[in-house]
Amino acid sequence: MLLPRGETKARSGVRLVFSGEKVRPHQVLPNPVLRPEHLSVHGVEVAVIPVADLVRMKLSSNRDIDRVHIRDLDATGLITAKLERGLPSVLRARLREIRRQE
Repeated sequence: MLLPRGETKARSGVRLVFSGEKVRPHQVLPNPVLRPEHLSVHGVEVAVIPVADLVRMKLSSNRDIDRVHIRDLDATGLITAKLERGLPSVLRARLREIRRQE
């Protein structure tokens, strides 16, 4: 985690997550190998990861905040049936559990 100089609170930091690796040993799958898409935002080119990769990362990490993010992505319709079908079975099960807990 990177924190601004003099800052001690994690919420002020930037968390680094490496593609293709597990963040914690209990994570069920490693993070996907990212192939970012490049978009122009206000004339600046930025890298944006595909929603499917973000959903996989969130479901695999499965922290409270990740489950909140999954609910938000699902509520906005970003988790489509096609995306769901493409998930490994363990992650589809987690998605069903998150939906059941709403």
